[in-house]
Amino acid sequence: MKNLKINIENLRIFGFYLLLFMLCCASVLRSNNYDFDLWARLIAGMAVVQTGHVLKYDFLSYTPTHNWYDHEWGSSVIFYLFQSNFGHVGLLLLQIILIFLTMFFIVKAVKLICDNETNYRNILIYFVVLDAFMVTYSSLIRCHSFTFMFFVFELFLLEYVRSTKKYGLLYGLPILFLFWGNMHGGVVSGLGLLVMYSVGQLLDRKPFKHYLIISILSPLMLFINPYGIEYVKFLLKATTMPRPYISEWQPIFLKSNWAYFLSFKFISLFFLIVEFIKVVKGGISYKNLNKTKFILMSATLYISILHIKMMPFFVLVSIIYCYNDIYSLFRKFNFPKWSMPALVYFLIVYSSCMIYFVNIEKMVNFSKYPLLEVNFLRKNNITGNILTNFGYGSFVSYKLYPHNKIYMDGRYEEVYYDYELEELKDFYTVRNDPFKILDKYKIKIILLEKNYKIFDILNASVDWKLIYNGANFGIFVRTEDAKNKRYVIPNYELEYYKKTIFNTDVSFKGNKQLGQVKGS
Repeated sequence: MKNLKINIENLRIFGFYLLLFMLCCASVLRSNNYDFDLWARLIAGMAVVQTGHVLKYDFLSYTPTHNWYDHEWGSSVIFYLFQSNFGHVGLLLLQIILIFLTMFFIVKAVKLICDNETNYRNILIYFVVLDAFMVTYSSLIRCHSFTFMFFVFELFLLEYVRSTKKYGLLYGLPILFLFWGNMHGGVVSGLGLLVMYSVGQLLDRKPFKHYLIISILSPLMLFINPYGIEYVKFLLKATTMPRPYISEWQPIFLKSNWAYFLSFKFISLFFLIVEFIKVVKGGISYKNLNKTKFILMSATLYISILHIKMMPFFVLVSIIYCYNDIYSLFRKFNFPKWSMPALVYFLIVYSSCMIYFVNIEKMVNFSKYPLLEVNFLRKNNITGNILTNFGYGSFVSYKLYPHNKIYMDGRYEEVYYDYELEELKDFYTVRNDPFKILDKYKIKIILLEKNYKIFDILNASVDWKLIYNGANFGIFVRTEDAKNKRYVIPNYELEYYKKTIFNTDVSFKGNKQLGQVKGS
């Protein structure tokens, strides 16, 4: 009977993680588009695989650029290997693996913190948290997926060391930061976590020496990278620079964002209410205050309110430290015995339907990507410097280089000078002589969204001619370049774009110096 009980418990654990994996699959499959920066990541990864070294200089743009400090080069290699070997399914699988590992380490950390009376495997809580955590994932895989996974793993390791007193395990953290620092600039969040945790240990008057040593050793790992000390200087600049034009760096309670990210806002409010009730019922004093928990929740709540991109950090920290409090709050409620089996059944049906019915090839989004417009340029062999909004620059480069070069793309802090973004903004907002940019950089083609005022101005200009008028985008060329020309109009063939979305003429084979010298 004892062995039977053990086997039943193992079966329950297996079933829990299997359902959690299915829910991760369902959440990832809700993504309906490729991230705009994915294409630059694939190019950077291709460079490492085909040449054996990272790109040091940009070659995709016609604008002036500085040294390229690619803080995501390691992620790029993994993206490229998964995509080149397994296509779009590979990218989906990679995202599912990263999200599941993130949730897996959350569960492990929760188990460490919970008391003996708490069921650490309540799937409803994890389902709600997963939805709130994934609120920023409107597009497929991004490099910060690695950061979230590493962040939670680090937090799990710190809690494991605190509970077991096995301080020697802390000395594995520098190895984590060595890999993390070459995968994504979000490594600074891991260093911040380590420092805040160390301060919490100090305030709690718990052993601190090992944490201090690791807090000194770990930042040194950032210097081990293809760019040396210059990379660390870049990270310091990139983490402190303002990004007023990037929506994901805006505050979550900005007027235009009030109706968005509701799942995150509700779950965050719920966490805060739970902790408030705990304080009111049990009282609080400096002595019994969990300083580490207070510091981490306060810091991550602050950055989450300040920047949309940082919202997941508060969710990840809060679920680990608040799970026991949530469970304790509802422990005395007499829920019907059938409620949990019914919930599990519902989640199984929900995730199964998402996995079975969602078309995993649907990632081609005509409303967000200028797919027809890019195909139009290729079919008609229209070459030369092209101007696009910086969000689309990466995709245009991936599809049209070397026949066309771009103004800039989403790597703007990695590659471009600050004034170039201001010049682009002048053009799109029609201020400070917006046409100056067109002559300054000898631009021959403009791929432009139709909802900007500059579109109508160009359409009325005698110097520019609209040669392709799509549903959401238009293509302008200089009037003299369009004289006596007939253009082939591409068909709306969804299957064609699904099959060719990753086709590119970018290659480093036979040209290993590309991106290694300035102006290459």
